[in-house]
Amino acid sequence: MPPLAVAFLLILTAFGTGILSGMAVGGGSVLVPALVYLFAVPQHVAQGAVLLYFLPSAVVAAAAHLREGNVRLGRAVWLVAGSVPGALLGASLAAATPAPTLRRIFGVYLLAMGLYTILARPRAEQDGPRGPLD
Repeated sequence: MPPLAVAFLLILTAFGTGILSGMAVGGGSVLVPALVYLFAVPQHVAQGAVLLYFLPSAVVAAAAHLREGNVRLGRAVWLVAGSVPGALLGASLAAATPAPTLRRIFGVYLLAMGLYTILARPRAEQDGPRGPLD
């Protein structure tokens, strides 16, 4: 396939997954398999590329959600406090994991999340009064 056609398909794929990311649905869950299976990108490279792709997408989506009042900053700070060391550990583990195993782990994760989303009964949404972690 000509390089320009590949670039166009990459942009189109990223556009679609950007929509999912903006909705906080998990565009990376679609983009990693797309890169691996449609564009023959190695698993580790696909996951690394998606993490880099996520930075500007997350900033734009977070700004929109902040503007709409959908972010509780107090709670978000606690999430960041846990996610940064977790991400460091996860990146180290991913780098040390063979690609076939990493691909299986990612697949099991996607299946588990899909089943949970389909089968779990949602809790009633509550906006209620803000607590000490909000």
